[in-house]
Amino acid sequence: MVDVDEAAPGDIVDRLLWRDAQHMLGRHMAAGLDGNCVWCGWRWPCSARRLAERADAVARRSFREAWTVRHDINSMRRYLD
Repeated sequence: MVDVDEAAPGDIVDRLLWRDAQHMLGRHMAAGLDGNCVWCGWRWPCSARRLAERADAVARRSFREAWTVRHDINSMRRYLD
């Protein structure tokens, strides 16, 4: 069983994508003093941050767009966590 956050905003079409985006946004949240992401060390904003921002926006759009971004996240998952 998948636990979906019930506190998701009302305009969310894909709650799982939104939850994954929030998880990634929480990790890749800021740049350090050196200008790199505090989580992964890549130049800010890192690709994981940009993908999470895109996923957050797309989770509010049509299911077709959300499905595409979900596959993008899954293909990068080993690099993001």
